[in-house]
Amino acid sequence: MKNINGGILRKIKSLPTLVFQVNHPTKHLQSQLTTNTQHDNKMLCQNIDLANDVDHEETTCEYETHHFFQESNTMEENKLLCDFEYKCPQGGKDAIILYTTSLRGIRKTFEDCNMIRFLLESFRVVYYERDVSIHIEYREELWRILGGRIVPPRLFIKGRDIGGADEVVGLHEQGILKKLLHDIPLISSNFPCNGCCGIRFVLCLSCHGCCKIIDQDQGKDTNGYPIRCPKCNENGLIKCPVCS
Repeated sequence: MKNINGGILRKIKSLPTLVFQVNHPTKHLQSQLTTNTQHDNKMLCQNIDLANDVDHEETTCEYETHHFFQESNTMEENKLLCDFEYKCPQGGKDAIILYTTSLRGIRKTFEDCNMIRFLLESFRVVYYERDVSIHIEYREELWRILGGRIVPPRLFIKGRDIGGADEVVGLHEQGILKKLLHDIPLISSNFPCNGCCGIRFVLCLSCHGCCKIIDQDQGKDTNGYPIRCPKCNENGLIKCPVCS
């Protein structure tokens, strides 16, 4: 009997807890929802942080890979350029200088000049053409650099003597020319110079192309005869003030 009464008493003592849960189901559910929501938010923040870490690692990896390939290309370009003899024209240390001729007297020479010009323009790199038939100083400069009467075309990249048409075309077929042109500035416009239309020379403004002027200061000494214009070349041309 005492055992029965003791069991009844224990059940009675547990009734308040059951009554509390029954009478306040909303508070109990809210507590559970709050706990679940906090857990979900914590997991979401952890996932976001993990995703940001992954994105940062991928971005860092992409930058390091791009930087590595840039350094590799620069090292490969410098190594290739070192294979060519250093004979730098004036102003050609970090540029491309192409010596050409516009005379059609020798057909092969004229076609070779056009061939190299076409290759450089196809890569859209900035280069400086020096026509020896227009400006005699360019011819003397080329002969002085190479130590002899060399016939154009002749290509120089960053002060290195790349060679004539046969050498340049051969390098292009082997895929080496493109590597040599790495890190050379690209052409920013599809239109030629407004001053000279790409010829790089214009008529002398002093003599208008006739190479002769009458100097007023030396008029008495020359007896009114014209003298040689000191500003233009042998063809009455001066370098284009816009693109030169």
